[in-house]
Amino acid sequence: MRIHGPMPSALPGETSELASPALRPSAAARSGRQTPQHVLLVDDEPDVLLGLRRMLEHAGFEVVAATNLATAGAALAHQPFDLILTDLYLGRHELGYHLAERARALRPSPPVIVLTARPSFDGAQEALRSHVADIVVKPVDAQTLLNTCRRVLQETALARRNQELESANRVLTSVLPRTIEMKDPTTSGHAERVVGYTDTLARRCGVSTEDRANLRLAALLHDIGKIGVPDHILTKPGALTQDEMEVVKRHPAMGFEVLAPLTEHADVRTWVYQHHERWDGKGYPQGLAGEEVALPGRILVLAEVYDALAEQRSYKPAWPIPKIVAMFRDQAGRHFDPDLAHLVADGLERMGNRFFAPTPGMLF
Repeated sequence: MRIHGPMPSALPGETSELASPALRPSAAARSGRQTPQHVLLVDDEPDVLLGLRRMLEHAGFEVVAATNLATAGAALAHQPFDLILTDLYLGRHELGYHLAERARALRPSPPVIVLTARPSFDGAQEALRSHVADIVVKPVDAQTLLNTCRRVLQETALARRNQELESANRVLTSVLPRTIEMKDPTTSGHAERVVGYTDTLARRCGVSTEDRANLRLAALLHDIGKIGVPDHILTKPGALTQDEMEVVKRHPAMGFEVLAPLTEHADVRTWVYQHHERWDGKGYPQGLAGEEVALPGRILVLAEVYDALAEQRSYKPAWPIPKIVAMFRDQAGRHFDPDLAHLVADGLERMGNRFFAPTPGMLF
């Protein structure tokens, strides 16, 4: 929120005539301009309303003008707006910032800019409490007001885009893993636990903040390719045949394809693709060896196996810590990065399963 200081008066030479300001369509609609942004302009002084309206229309906005809260409220009920620009004091008894309360109930909710010639501290505080986007002091310079309008519109568009991305992330990181668990109930909670294990180990290994965030997402989605594996194979109680195992081995590649839209998170897709590779090159699907898999990917390989061993499954009981430690030491330099395997084995010997205690709230 900014309160802009006094500026020269708006647009000299404007007349004081404003025929039927309330709900009057603007010239922008008649000019043939495409997709104009709609502004609800509210001021109880006709001369000021006329000057502001012409200023906004000249800049390409489509304007609906009103002189009081009742008319402005009717306009809000009649059509959507991209921005509300209102005087703070409308007559003797009405306050323009009340429009912000009405706007907040709309979807999408338009931002509100308040204009005032009397920027009292109390008035500014009330505007802040009412979630006003900005306050501009009158008389206002035309360019200052237009710059403020454009900035507020840009900030609102960015905030909405971020909300959309957050909503999409919640679907991606919550619904999809649960979909896999519905196909294979024996792995309930597996993805979320692996998130904690990978992040704990990544933190201990000094992995960067950005890589840790991508690794958490990869850990949560690492088995997403199992969507393409038939249920009768995923839930089979006994050992898989060779042909069935070949089908299961396709799931990293399927996951890589499912996550193709994550163009800004190439590492996430890569680590999902590589989570069954081995240090000795005998893993799948590519048979990568050693540091051909980046450190975060090697961490995911180990954490995924740790959870499979430490949890009870339909085909086996949970392994005790000493047995897991022995396995990691035996597989150091074979299945796992030797440094990681010994780090984990040493930590489990010292701390037991507390070594891998996940940090609460670290899904994203």
